[in-house]
Amino acid sequence: MDKKAIETYAVWARKELIAQVKQRAYFYGIDEKDYGEKNADVIMGRVLSAKEKSQRNDFIVEIERRGFEQTLEEVAYTWFNRFVALRYMEVNDYLPSHV
Repeated sequence: MDKKAIETYAVWARKELIAQVKQRAYFYGIDEKDYGEKNADVIMGRVLSAKEKSQRNDFIVEIERRGFEQTLEEVAYTWFNRFVALRYMEVNDYLPSHV
């Protein structure tokens, strides 16, 4: 098994996921410097659903607790683990067909 290729991929995937999470945070008006009003109803001209407002607020609470970069790292790490688990289940035929 080529462990160097796996290591290279994991590093690339981590950076890519962090960039995508940061981009999604910006979509909701959150960046490393500011996040605006915690309970905002409208972000960048877009009305947020109740679920989006709740999730945005939870994300802001985590940022206040842990810091912006650490929170991004944790979200990216979680998504990476989920993708790896799905791939493992796919390769080992643990998923139902057509998933």
